[in-house]
Amino acid sequence: MLRNGFCAPARAHSRPGAKPGGFTLVEMMVAIVLAAILMALALPSFSSLMERFRVEGMASALAASMVHARSEAVRRGQAVTIRSLDACTGKDWSCGWETVVGADTTQETLRRQDPDNRVTVTKSSTGALVFDAIGHSGWAGFGFHPAGKDGSPNAIALCVSSGGRIDRRKGVSRCR
Repeated sequence: MLRNGFCAPARAHSRPGAKPGGFTLVEMMVAIVLAAILMALALPSFSSLMERFRVEGMASALAASMVHARSEAVRRGQAVTIRSLDACTGKDWSCGWETVVGADTTQETLRRQDPDNRVTVTKSSTGALVFDAIGHSGWAGFGFHPAGKDGSPNAIALCVSSGGRIDRRKGVSRCR
């Protein structure tokens, strides 16, 4: 057996009278209490962060639906419509939306977005958003904010120009 320290037994490296390493129960309890205090301090900012991600996710989903609808309208040479699902009423789009092409009898659903009940989505006016064969639409504005928090700093507004350009505004839920 080699005695140069590389393959020496573990006892050969310990000092006589040295106590074994590790934590005492008191040290472990202090560490747990400190971790709990830090978690309690971080939790409110974490919930705000999650709120912001939810709102941004729904705004990005609608923006992606608009880009998709516009490109499909140009590609197909016919109007493509983004409309709220049947469960929505008036200006409320919180129940989700779908992208459709064609008339009533030959209508095809291209994309559907399910709702996130923690985010409120409103359109500036009632009705659908229609992209014509050259990619133009009427002006529209959409507001996104956490459910029950209309004046939230996490709000986002999507403003669509008649040419189909999308402007994203953070911190506000209205375009005008």
